[in-house]
Amino acid sequence: MTVTELEDIHDQFLARWPIEKLHTLTIEEYVGLGNKDTFCQWIETKTRMLGSNKGMTSIKFGIYQRDPNSKKPKNYKGDDTYSWLKAYGENSEEAFENIKLDVIRIAHLAENGRFEELSELLLPDLFKWKIAFLYSNERLVPIFRREVLFKIANHFGMITSDTKRIPEIHELMIENKPAHLNIYVYMRHLYDRFGRDQKELVAEEATAINDKPGIRKAATTRDTSDQFRSATRSYIAEQKHNKLQLALEKSLVKKFGRENVLLEENYVDIKLIQPEYIVLYEVKSAPYASGCIRDALGQLLLYSQSDNDSKPKKHIVAGQYHATENDLKYINFIKEHLRLDFDYQQIELT
Repeated sequence: MTVTELEDIHDQFLARWPIEKLHTLTIEEYVGLGNKDTFCQWIETKTRMLGSNKGMTSIKFGIYQRDPNSKKPKNYKGDDTYSWLKAYGENSEEAFENIKLDVIRIAHLAENGRFEELSELLLPDLFKWKIAFLYSNERLVPIFRREVLFKIANHFGMITSDTKRIPEIHELMIENKPAHLNIYVYMRHLYDRFGRDQKELVAEEATAINDKPGIRKAATTRDTSDQFRSATRSYIAEQKHNKLQLALEKSLVKKFGRENVLLEENYVDIKLIQPEYIVLYEVKSAPYASGCIRDALGQLLLYSQSDNDSKPKKHIVAGQYHATENDLKYINFIKEHLRLDFDYQQIELT
């Protein structure tokens, strides 16, 4: 599959299961026999190409509907219809409500990049981290098997043990992601190297991501036919952008005063007026600082060139996440080679 096809699957999931929808989720929408449109079916089956979480039994969902002919598992709580993890409650209604609260919390923590807090939640890692990835704005690598994560961590120099926290490994993978690689291409590189045996490689060769690394040859033809692309990704990006823009505006108003902070003046996301200089902010929702800068810098230069105020101008690209070591190399390259007062700023979402 191509990266675009994978992004379309991700878009479809977020369109079907936005965080707001999780608050009204029913047990029938969450899990059920014969229903291919449940939340758990989307996590495990419909988004499998975004990172497989196969393994364990259906108890990884916290609660599941049993086949009528199957026996109640002895290790879990159960009634005539459902089985569930004991820690979630004494009956299926209580258990589901507690599981739903954890799913909602996972989604919110992932959206805000607070991955270290996921370890506190009871849902099994295979399921929990797949949910987190889908709501993380592609800030997690979609690899979930513990043994594979440990191999990757060892490769990057981390000493692992049974007590090693999964968030630390995910952070390590992100810190080592080359700035030019899409998250799905990066995932494939890591999983092909550390997660597959030869049988898996042969079986899934036909579904491999087609975006290959390395030198890209010049095109000799151009496909001008209509291309399908869901509109969801731009909508989702806009919603994230709006959240970030308002958070940055709030912090600047608190520090500099309402009268000095202008929103959307001449298309500039935020303009900060100071006695000796002006700061132009362009907010981007890309999952990495380098992506935000790549998308924003041309706009900032255009806005700066057309601004009528003669004061010196500072140019800041703002995004949700801190700059990794690879991002910093890109930032420093720009600072060294362009005569531009430029920087990147992280926006904290609460």
